[in-house]
Amino acid sequence: MPNWRDVIINKFRNQSSSFLFVYDLDFLLNEEMILNYLAEKGYLVLRYDDSITFRYIYEQKIREKEKERKLIVFANEDISLPYEFEKKALKIKIDIQIIFPKFSANVIRKINREDFDGLYRVHQSYNGKPTEQETLAYIVKHFYKIPYEIIDGEVGLYKILLSIHYQSKNIPEALVEFLYKNWNQIHAFKKLPLKDMIGSSKFFYRYLEEEWKKLVMDVSRYESGQVHDPLAIEYRSPLADGDVRRMMNDLFLEGTLEKVKGIEASNLPDWMMQGIEAKESVEDMEKKLDFLYSDILNKLSDAKRYQDWIKIIVHLAEYKHTSISMGKDHDELIKNVNQAFQSWMLKHYHSLTSLPPYPKPKLVHHIPHTINNDKANNDKVALLVLDGMSYFEWIFVRNHLKVKGFNFDEDGVFAWVPTLTSVSRQAIFSGNAPLTFGKSITTTATEEKWWKAFWEEHGVLKQYVTYQKGLGAETYDRSSIKGLSREATKVYGAVVDVIDQISHHAVLGEKSIFSQLQLWLESNYLENLLQELHQAGFTIYITSDHGNTNATGIGRISEGVLVDQRGERVRIYRDRTIYEDSAYELPAIKWPNIGLPDDYYVLLAQYGQAFVPNGQNIVTHGGISIEEVIVPFAKVDSVKGSGLE
Repeated sequence: MPNWRDVIINKFRNQSSSFLFVYDLDFLLNEEMILNYLAEKGYLVLRYDDSITFRYIYEQKIREKEKERKLIVFANEDISLPYEFEKKALKIKIDIQIIFPKFSANVIRKINREDFDGLYRVHQSYNGKPTEQETLAYIVKHFYKIPYEIIDGEVGLYKILLSIHYQSKNIPEALVEFLYKNWNQIHAFKKLPLKDMIGSSKFFYRYLEEEWKKLVMDVSRYESGQVHDPLAIEYRSPLADGDVRRMMNDLFLEGTLEKVKGIEASNLPDWMMQGIEAKESVEDMEKKLDFLYSDILNKLSDAKRYQDWIKIIVHLAEYKHTSISMGKDHDELIKNVNQAFQSWMLKHYHSLTSLPPYPKPKLVHHIPHTINNDKANNDKVALLVLDGMSYFEWIFVRNHLKVKGFNFDEDGVFAWVPTLTSVSRQAIFSGNAPLTFGKSITTTATEEKWWKAFWEEHGVLKQYVTYQKGLGAETYDRSSIKGLSREATKVYGAVVDVIDQISHHAVLGEKSIFSQLQLWLESNYLENLLQELHQAGFTIYITSDHGNTNATGIGRISEGVLVDQRGERVRIYRDRTIYEDSAYELPAIKWPNIGLPDDYYVLLAQYGQAFVPNGQNIVTHGGISIEEVIVPFAKVDSVKGSGLE
């Protein structure tokens, strides 16, 4: 069945020119499936950021192969190529209007690209005018399936909003305004924070938690005889509706909604138990594992895009967290996920390099660009890189901080491969792909220089930018934090490397990691750092450069000086002939040279294996397991009670 991508792809069919320059002001080429198709057809696709970076990549990666490869350069703003390229490029323009000619282009530009498939289908049946209001009314009803005209009470509103937010449908601002305008006239909604409930999943879930807590407390008071009017409590709340309860139960099971803690639950009705935090019974935990297991397998069967893998790692982390606490085996599920993920990485990882850092980063080197794009002129920002923190460890960190009152706007982001500190962390602080720092790719000594250079290029003078590493192992001391002690600081980058140290010394595997991590969190180092950075006016972001995974040794490889860099799950070569010979001899994965210097050839250990003595079990990194590659990127929220007010 034709889809919207075909409209774009048709622009490139039967083109005789080997050098195409595409004006793509609507970010249409920033789409994995289109990029993969063009790659299969022999095109090298390159996003144009600025003339210096473009020339560097062209000279390093393209010029020698110019006659062998067809080249597409695309820009997301109205610019010109340097003259020598401009004169030989065939220019093409693509925009929203050629895909959705019957809709208002202004409306469609504000809608998430993930929704374009469904929008394209309903577009075929649209016979209205291309005005903003008619377009909005049509897609709200026919694509988002929101019967906005018949919603007249809180139960209906909650069911619709639960459905929208559970499916992770990020409602564009234009649609939020449309729904708000229609629903704000309804008397029953006058006291609700309606616009935020519609527009923000994070806000809606936090609001639900507060309303649920009020309902539980009210019912508890009734059951204990303090209140004598059950109809005024339980059955008046929209959260007591059967359909609403069933939808909320799934959110409690997967950990999206926090349960009410510290309440005597023995007298409460059975239907409330799913949302009450008691000491979880084995039966409850088994139920949670079954739910997450089925959910992960369902997502795995349909995983095609990078966003699908981020959703999988989020639930896989919860699954592993729960299974470890129960002493259950989780290896088989993680192995199955990694078989599929490895295949996807080898086929599709390259497409991430052509995607923009907005609105969210896709690769870790996008992170400073995303932060810069989000910050206002005078904002102070802090980026904390928790070195070596996988998504699994992030669950522990996040849950600990949430108990302290913090909350997070979080997503996943892909590390650079090989998942080594000198590669991926240096990419974070430079804001560049590793191919641009080939001379320093084996060290982290230049991170401060890169960090200051990035921000100076984006309008922040070096004297206002600070960088610091080696934090976390000591007792917290405000005076030792450069972002706080240097009052002129507007941009602060810091490395907290405790988790990486813990994982490298985890002789007892995962359980010792989590017990050591819990001890460190209880020292309140991270909590104090977050509180004081916020009190100093910083907007705070947390990420990691790579994760870690369990691996068993398959034997040390003895190649002497032939190998340039030896890792436990990666081997780096500078000579292509030696690399090819080793790839033939070793049980390893040949990693394509994606975003890496020309003379940097990578062999990776298979999932669950490491180049260490046979049978030795270690926790390590460097490879392409989902645990090593996808890491958290979180913005710290201001939450009452945490000191962030």
